[in-house]
Amino acid sequence: MIVNFDVLLNETAKEFGVGTEDILGPRRTQLASLARHVVMALWADFHPYQDASNRCNRGCHSTAMWARQRVLNMAEMDDSFAAVVKRISRMCQHDEATEGEPEAETEKEVKYFSVCA
Repeated sequence: MIVNFDVLLNETAKEFGVGTEDILGPRRTQLASLARHVVMALWADFHPYQDASNRCNRGCHSTAMWARQRVLNMAEMDDSFAAVVKRISRMCQHDEATEGEPEAETEKEVKYFSVCA
């Protein structure tokens, strides 16, 4: 489960080479928008759509719904994009059962983003 929005935001910004202010701000460049959509999609997997929209400074929950669908569609068509989303999701996963323990050798399962698994 992804529980820390700041970690998700920072990992996504680093992966896409944009600033966190670009993701949260009004910029509509292709890269900033795509990074924003990835943040909203991954956050919306574990939290309400409205919360995902609010955290990215967008007003309506349908923005997060559309972003999630866009990311899923792109991941289905582009394996390298799917790998990026999967990598970001893995970096942000929080497993309460293993908190404080070193991560196991096996891959963590991305619960909802099955396209990327």
